[in-house]
Amino acid sequence: MMADADAPKDPKKWLDPYTLVLGTVPSQSFMFDPKAKKALIEHIEKITGKQVEFFTYQTNSAELEAMRSGILHIAGMNTGSVPTAINCAGFHLFAMTARKGGGFGYTMQIITYPGSGIKEMSDIKNHTLLFTSSSSNSGHKAPVALLKKFYGLKEGIDYKSKYSGSHTSSILKVANHKYKLAAVASGYVNAMMKDNKIPKGGIIKLFQSATFPTTGYGYNYRLKPQLAKKIVKAFLSFRYKEGNTTKPFDKFNETQFIPANYNRNWRIIRDIDEANNISYNCR
Repeated sequence: MMADADAPKDPKKWLDPYTLVLGTVPSQSFMFDPKAKKALIEHIEKITGKQVEFFTYQTNSAELEAMRSGILHIAGMNTGSVPTAINCAGFHLFAMTARKGGGFGYTMQIITYPGSGIKEMSDIKNHTLLFTSSSSNSGHKAPVALLKKFYGLKEGIDYKSKYSGSHTSSILKVANHKYKLAAVASGYVNAMMKDNKIPKGGIIKLFQSATFPTTGYGYNYRLKPQLAKKIVKAFLSFRYKEGNTTKPFDKFNETQFIPANYNRNWRIIRDIDEANNISYNCR
């Protein structure tokens, strides 16, 4: 297991870009509120004295490669991608999103719809389970590990798998009876129910996991140390509040960034990866 990498000792290898590139993938809650994103960018610019350019990566692999190559300086990595980002892409984790009181996290839920014929977890056998993406913790890795551990159900043997590309897509496909089963993050279910995008009573929760850490935020380990400290300060001093936050973001109840520790906060994720025989191959 690798901990966060320190900056290179040789100052010639440090990155001190004129413009900082901040990026994430569309599935992260950060993307649900353009107004909050704008406020955060302006705050980072004020603290660092740098211009900030935001970039959306369409896949987790593209985001990881951008971090590894040094063209991405600050990133929001989905929960399941953080171990690979740290071990293979030079990602230095420093924060995660949290609720007002400092609480954080989400759960993985396996959902179905009334009348699907699936009433308990053992009924999943011989059916298709809709996942989001292979690198997603709640959308793939956690349910695969937990189904095997607690119910003896193996992916590809006891049930088939398909990918929808996002949590919202998976939820809608189940709610619209296009698929009988999906594994998704609780925050998306709660948000869509609150926004009436799911009919009342339109989905049934079959299973709910323990709490997982949220999106991990970090910087490229090659950044100039003085600049890296300013970035951390910018995130930890920023607050989402009325005036810089629009309604969609509020549904996740994330109002601030708090310090994140890879060894402590991501232990449950590493355990899931180990159960799935996932190694962090760096090529």
